[in-house]
Amino acid sequence: MLDANDPLVILKIIEACPVAVSCAVCSTVAIATTVHRLFIRRGRYWADDAWALVSMFALFLQIAAVFMHLPNPDVLSRSTRIAAYYLMATTFYVVIWTARLSILFSIIRLDPSENRRRRLLCVAALFILVLTILIAQLYWVCEPEPRWKDMRSPQCTLNKQVAICQLVSDVIADLILILAPLKLLAGLEDKGLRHRLMVIFSTCIVTTIVSLVHAAYILTLGETKVVISAIVEDCFSLIVCNVPVVVTAVIRIREESQHGMAQKGQLVSTFLHFATRVFTHKDTAATHPHMHVAEVKLDDINTGTSMTTTMTHSNKDLVTFELEDEANLRAPIGLDSCTYGDGSKSHGLVPGSSCHG
Repeated sequence: MLDANDPLVILKIIEACPVAVSCAVCSTVAIATTVHRLFIRRGRYWADDAWALVSMFALFLQIAAVFMHLPNPDVLSRSTRIAAYYLMATTFYVVIWTARLSILFSIIRLDPSENRRRRLLCVAALFILVLTILIAQLYWVCEPEPRWKDMRSPQCTLNKQVAICQLVSDVIADLILILAPLKLLAGLEDKGLRHRLMVIFSTCIVTTIVSLVHAAYILTLGETKVVISAIVEDCFSLIVCNVPVVVTAVIRIREESQHGMAQKGQLVSTFLHFATRVFTHKDTAATHPHMHVAEVKLDDINTGTSMTTTMTHSNKDLVTFELEDEANLRAPIGLDSCTYGDGSKSHGLVPGSSCHG
């Protein structure tokens, strides 16, 4: 039973309050965004959603480990207190790096280029290797120094080696995640949407800023501040990995609502159209000199559907489909004509129907 007059207990409560508040508030937001992301992606789950789920489960374990430090440590055995610290420290790395893997696989899911996808898969393997090394480093730094294990609330004193490795790996990984989608987004026809999505994927810089603070506290032996900054960094990492999916869904809903005033029976397209390149196909030009062939790439950033096809238009609105000779060929798909409330029209290539009434 806790002795409210014990100075050590009072000190423990004072130290625990900021940690508890930070953990509760940040974790609630991070978990809520992940659940919302999984709800949006229901029925279309892919590897990026699986990594986000793993990150959320690791965050649950970290919350449990953090709150094991809040009550009087004397009620726990020595081995349990040590295990709680190692669980908290290990899940710190797991949450961050699985969140980064989720962002990376979101980019892989959307990118139609087979070569870029292969390169990004190699980067994913590198991320997993870095995660393994950082966890191993935690043990080879802490185990040779057993004195911290006898503290009331065991917390290993991490050295400059750990701080530098964390900082360097964080900066490089976040830089990769910022640069990786640029080529993909550069092909978007809508410049406004392109800029918005670039900003969305650039939110990784927030994690880098928090990691700088965390590394600074490690170097200055911040103790409680190290724990708080670690929790905040974890939660921000999980939130950031959900931002591309959640915000894109919000943009899509807003665009649909803008066309919601259209008359009944009129159709609205919500697909992302990538820039077109007009050229003349040899065989088509020979038989239909008045036709132009345009290569069109379309992506639905929410479903992850990636399609490449060619279509031709004549001055009589005749539409034909031809296959291209590229290695990453996709099957031909249908053409939808969409009429908006103001009488304007648009055309979209979709596997079925891209228009919603």
